[in-house]
Amino acid sequence: MQDVNDYSGNKLTGVAPNILVAGLDMTVRNGLYANLSYTFTDRIPLDDANSEFADPYSLLGAKVGYSFRAGGNFPLNIFAGVDNILDESYSLGNDLNAFGGRFYNPALPRNFYFGIKGGLQFTR
Repeated sequence: MQDVNDYSGNKLTGVAPNILVAGLDMTVRNGLYANLSYTFTDRIPLDDANSEFADPYSLLGAKVGYSFRAGGNFPLNIFAGVDNILDESYSLGNDLNAFGGRFYNPALPRNFYFGIKGGLQFTR
């Protein structure tokens, strides 16, 4: 029963005291581009008693691509990237105050992606 516990002065459950997000976007005139992103998340209290904490983690991601117009009116974007370059183990959404210590929802390890994006554009 929560009424008998006093959590005064404890860290706020589910909130990292420090988070840093940084990014770098570069574009070249010929349509080449690159994006780099970095996120640091400090340790997160997982229960009101502050007896369980998620470890801090750093995520690094990168994406490169080429954006151009095919046939004048058909924009295309070809890209590839990688998420979690550092292959960190972290939880993607913690279950706070979870029964039986089941706080964690493991996120993907390092993963790669690629794609093509396009669409018609009409002008008058």
